[in-house]
Amino acid sequence: MLGAELVGDGAINVLRISPLDVAGPDDLSFLSDRKLAKTAAGTKAAAIIISERDRDRVLGKALLVVKDPYVAFAKAQAFFHPRPASSGEKSPLAFVHPTAVIGENVTLYPFTYIGKEARIGKDSILFSHVSIGENVSMGEQCILYPGARIYDTCVLGNRVILHAGVVVGSDGFGYAWDGKEHLKIPQTGRVVIDDDVEIGANTTLDRGALGDTVIGKDAKIDNLVQIAHNVKVGEHAILIAQVGIAGSSKIGKGVILAGQVGVSGHLQLGDGVQVAAQSGVHKNLKDGEIVAGTPPMPIKLALRVGAVFPHLPDIWQKLKWVIKKLGEVEKRISNLESGGQK
Repeated sequence: MLGAELVGDGAINVLRISPLDVAGPDDLSFLSDRKLAKTAAGTKAAAIIISERDRDRVLGKALLVVKDPYVAFAKAQAFFHPRPASSGEKSPLAFVHPTAVIGENVTLYPFTYIGKEARIGKDSILFSHVSIGENVSMGEQCILYPGARIYDTCVLGNRVILHAGVVVGSDGFGYAWDGKEHLKIPQTGRVVIDDDVEIGANTTLDRGALGDTVIGKDAKIDNLVQIAHNVKVGEHAILIAQVGIAGSSKIGKGVILAGQVGVSGHLQLGDGVQVAAQSGVHKNLKDGEIVAGTPPMPIKLALRVGAVFPHLPDIWQKLKWVIKKLGEVEKRISNLESGGQK
């Protein structure tokens, strides 16, 4: 399953995966960070997933030698803890509109709501208090955890996971000021989510004002993220907690936005862009740029600037002294030029 090379006793039974420092004789562990090599050498784990370069750091253990231990750990963890499987049970306390179409083997927990002409793909699971609006289309093997809300006309692909409290399709923040009051602009677009997207708890995705807000295939979105109207998020993008993206911005393929990054509206972030935590992006970024700060700057420059900040008070005191002395020198020169005394 892992494509690993076995070193040592292959008959050992392991019951679970545990961290190196707490693993016991029934556990499989993994070493992906070389800083933990000493911990790995002393672990009580029965076996360790390890890279080729580190295999000689651990003696007396069964080893599964792989190219990327963290990827192998993910696969092994999924083996021990597979995603929930649909039982096909439908609670009598769930409400399903007569015109809704429910696929084979869909599980509906108590107090789920499925609106008019909604379509739910086979093998999907809807936990309690999930609300599905009218004309929603949902693919196969989706999992919607308690309290997820999908507004009317939105589209979900296959194997989408929405955690508790996710809101898909709420109105975009659009108003026009007429001089007296803010006039609400009807938000008539949709949210379209592609296959294999996972969205964390209490994240919100606004529908487009006219077109669609689109989340690309295999994008992973953390908790407490805000995605505004008409935003386009590319395939395989990673958006970490408390990211906020303003309206009509385009986020390229494989982009990584770290925690609390803010992106202004109508911007384009190229493929493979990486933005460090708490940065504010106010300009377009080209493919592959790695930036930090507000305004964003190349990461190496941002680190140099950050290193200077703690010294600014001392620098300022020295600068004031220099300015004072320069003033004294200028005054003396002026006196000399005018024939005065030194």
